[in-house]
Amino acid sequence: MAKGKDKKTLPATPVTDEVEPFFQELEKRLKNVPQEEIEAGAKKIGDFLDGRIGWGDVFNFTPEQMEQMAEMGYTHFKVGRYQDAERFFKVLTILDWDNFYYHSMLGSILQRQKRDGEAIVEYSQALESNPNDIVSLTNRGEIFMKHGWLNNAGQDFDKAAALDPAGENKWANRARVLKEQLVKNKK
Repeated sequence: MAKGKDKKTLPATPVTDEVEPFFQELEKRLKNVPQEEIEAGAKKIGDFLDGRIGWGDVFNFTPEQMEQMAEMGYTHFKVGRYQDAERFFKVLTILDWDNFYYHSMLGSILQRQKRDGEAIVEYSQALESNPNDIVSLTNRGEIFMKHGWLNNAGQDFDKAAALDPAGENKWANRARVLKEQLVKNKK
C-alpha cells in the first residue's frame, strides 16, 4: 500500500465482519510482544514448514505429555476400546509423524478392527521411520498372508526373524511360526 493512502477495507460481508476485527485484535496483541519472541515463533513455523519439527513442537507438547497420551491410548487398546485408542494414536501421529511406535500402535488398533488396508499403511509408515520394528513387520506380514500376498508376507517374516537371531523376541518368534505356516500352505 502506498504511503499516505487510506487503508483499504474489504466490502462488508458476514465473513469480513468477523475477520477484520480478528486481525485488528491480533495486531493489538502483537504490538506488545518482544521482537525476539516474534522471531523465535517465526523460526519455529519455518522449521515446521521445512519438516524439521512436528506439530507437537509447534504447540509445545512436552515429551511427558506425549507419553501420557500414549499410555492412555494403550490402556484403551488393552481393554478393547479400539475407537477411543484410535483417537489417541491418530492425534499422536499428527503431533509426531516420525514416531514409529505411534504408527505401529495405530496399525495394531486398525488391524483389530479388521481395517487391514489402513493397518498396512500405518505399519509401513512405522517401518519407514524404523525399518527394524519387529512388531510392525510381523503384523504387516500377517495381514499380507491373510490376503494371499505370500511373497510380501514371507519377506516381512524373514526380516523380523533375522532381527532376533537369538530367538528371544516374542514378535520375531511369532513371525517364525507364521512363516512355517506360510511354507506349509504353499505346498
